[in-house]
Amino acid sequence: MICTHPAGETFFPGKKSPPWPVDTPGGRYYAELDLDAPVTREGQLIFFAQFLRTGGRWERLLQGCPLHYEGNRGSKIVDVVGTAALSILSGHWRYSHMSAVRGDTLNPPLLGMSATVSEDVVRRAMKRIDESAGLAWLSGELRACVEPVLSQSWILDIDTTIKPLYGHQQGAQIGYNPHKPGRPSHCYHSYFMANTRLCLGVEACGGKEHAAQHGLPGLWKLLEALPRTHWPAFLRGDCGYGNEVLLAAAEARGLPCFFKLRHTAKVKSLVARMQRSGAEWTAAGEGWEVLESSLRLSGWSRERRVVLMREEPAVAPVGEQGRRRRDHLQPGLPGSGTWQRSAAPWAGKIAVLVTTLDPQAYPAVALARLYRERADAENIYDELKNQWGWAGYTTQKLAPCRLMANLVALLYNWWHLYVRLYDGEHHREAITSRPTLRNGVARLAEHQGQRKITVSLQHEESDALSQAIVIVSNYLQRVNAIAQRWTIEQRWTLLLTRILRRWLGGKWLGQLPEGAGLLLAG
Repeated sequence: MICTHPAGETFFPGKKSPPWPVDTPGGRYYAELDLDAPVTREGQLIFFAQFLRTGGRWERLLQGCPLHYEGNRGSKIVDVVGTAALSILSGHWRYSHMSAVRGDTLNPPLLGMSATVSEDVVRRAMKRIDESAGLAWLSGELRACVEPVLSQSWILDIDTTIKPLYGHQQGAQIGYNPHKPGRPSHCYHSYFMANTRLCLGVEACGGKEHAAQHGLPGLWKLLEALPRTHWPAFLRGDCGYGNEVLLAAAEARGLPCFFKLRHTAKVKSLVARMQRSGAEWTAAGEGWEVLESSLRLSGWSRERRVVLMREEPAVAPVGEQGRRRRDHLQPGLPGSGTWQRSAAPWAGKIAVLVTTLDPQAYPAVALARLYRERADAENIYDELKNQWGWAGYTTQKLAPCRLMANLVALLYNWWHLYVRLYDGEHHREAITSRPTLRNGVARLAEHQGQRKITVSLQHEESDALSQAIVIVSNYLQRVNAIAQRWTIEQRWTLLLTRILRRWLGGKWLGQLPEGAGLLLAG
C-alpha cells in the first residue's frame, strides 16, 4: 500500500487504522497506525525548551526578528523561525531535510508554534529578510548570548574555513580550497571565544575572499559593538593573519595580537641566523622550547617581537636500537633503561610567532602553550561543519546563506551551554550529546486542563541520565520561581555564572539581584 501523506493529512481521519496481523520471527503481532497521536522521537527537547524559556533566549530572538508579512495569509514568525530551529537542532544541513520535522506534533508547541511550515516557506523567508537588518539581528543575538562573560579576561580566536559548493550560487568562486582543489566555494570568516568553544560571529564571503583582510570589517564591527571593558586580552590567529594590515589596525586600536608567521625569505634567514649563532633555547614545558628575538619584514612599519618555538631535541638510542621517541609524556620503550644514549641532532620545524603582547605579562615561555591552545578552534569548525549546518543550507543568493550561518552558530551556542549544565568540565560534541540529551520517545496526555509529557529513554545509561535530567530541570524551574521579576539579562547572567562556573573559577558575573546566592549555591 502506497500512501501520500503531506503534513496535516491522515490516512484515516479522526481514528486509528484497523489492526492487521504481522508475522515476525518472534511470532504474530497485530499492528495499527495512529497518525494523530501527539508523540515524538525527540522527547527530551522539552527540557531544552525549558532552558530557553528560563534564559529568555527564545523570547528575545523572536522580538527582534526583522521578518514581516503583509495580510493575514502569511505564516507566523514563530512558525518560520521555529521550523528552522528544529531542523538545525536535528543536525540537518539542507532545506529539504525540514520535511522530517513536519510530522512532529509535540515539540513545535513547546516553542509557542501553532504548526511547522514547509522548506519553501523557510527558504523564501530567508530571502525576504533584508540582509543588513537580518545580520544585525543575529549578530546582536550572538553577542548577547556571551556578552556577560566578556567582562572577564578572554582571548579572541579568528580563523577561516571553506564551504565547498556544487552549483552556480552567488559567490561560488574558485579560490583557496585545500580539500577539494578547483571546486567553487564560500569562505566563512569566524570569531570564537577561546577555551569556551563559543562562536561570536561569522562572515560568509565569496570563494576568492579567503584572505584575512576580508574578515577585518566584521571583526572590527564586532568589537566596536562591545564596551571597551569587554574587549579581549588579545587577538590570536594562524599565519594567514600575521601581516601588516591586521597588525597595524590592531595596534591603532590598542589591541594586542599574537599570530604565526609564514616562512618567508626573511623569516627563514632569522631562523638560520639564530641556529648558527648558537643561541640558547629555553624550555617551555611539555616538550617544547622557545627563543625570543625581534624582526622587521619589508612590508612592516616597525620592528616587532617574535618568538621561535620548536620541539625539544629527542634523546635517541644509538647502535642497534636506532629508534627515536619524541613523546616525552609517554613511558619509555621496553628495555630502554639498558640502552646507550646520546643527544640526537635536532631535525624538525621551527614555528615563528609575532606578538605585540607585553613581555613582562606574557614571557616567551608562556606563549608556546598559548599558541598551541589555538588548535581548539579547528575542533569548533569540525563540529559546526560536520555535525551542525555550516556545510549546507545553501541557496542561489548569498544573503540567505549568511543568515543561516549565523542562525546555526546561535543554535550551536545555545545547545553547547545547555549541555554544560549537565557536564561543566568537558565539551560534549553534538554527535554524542544529541543522542543523549535529545532522543527519547515522548507522548502528550491532557486531562482536566493539565498537559503531561511522558518521556521514555532508550539510552544505555538511562538511570544516571534520568537523575541528571531531574536535577537540571528542577534547578531551571527553581530559577523561574525565584527570578520571576528579573530581567532577561539578569536571568541569563545567572545561568551563565552557573554554567561556566569552572571557567570563571567561582566568580560571579555582574551584579546579580537578591536571591542569586541561593541559586548558585552547591
